Amino acid sequence: MAVVVACLSMVLIYCMARTLAVQRTIHALELCPREGGDPAGRRTQAVILLGIYVTRLNSAFMVGILVYLVTARASAWYYGTAIVVLCWIGSFLVGSADFLRLGSPEMIRLLIAELERRRVRYARGLDATRLHAVDELLLRIRSARRV
Repeated sequence: MAVVVACLSMVLIYCMARTLAVQRTIHALELCPREGGDPAGRRTQAVILLGIYVTRLNSAFMVGILVYLVTARASAWYYGTAIVVLCWIGSFLVGSADFLRLGSPEMIRLLIAELERRRVRYARGLDATRLHAVDELLLRIRSARRV
């Protein structure tokens, strides 16, 4: 049981660090426009970026619940809570890894891949508003990447 808890804890640490890295990369690239342009387009872009972040956050949350349940089942509820808190602290340490750093090529590629996947889905669904918003986000990421 200890091996399962240790493995799940490592997965949780990585998921939490990756979620934080995605959030920081979105903010660092200034993808959420504060002013200018179409208000509906800005809102759509914010919702798309929030969807990317929340997807990662939900997966980290589910792994956290799993770690808690396995640890609490093996010992006591407060051990499960302690392990999840230690994983949260450990995620800050793992977040300093090169591939999770702010503006790292891996994080930018992850955002581009996620936006490309959403672009294909919106094109198939004939959702012109979201398709246009994703195209603008991709254009801004690629132009910021060159700078």
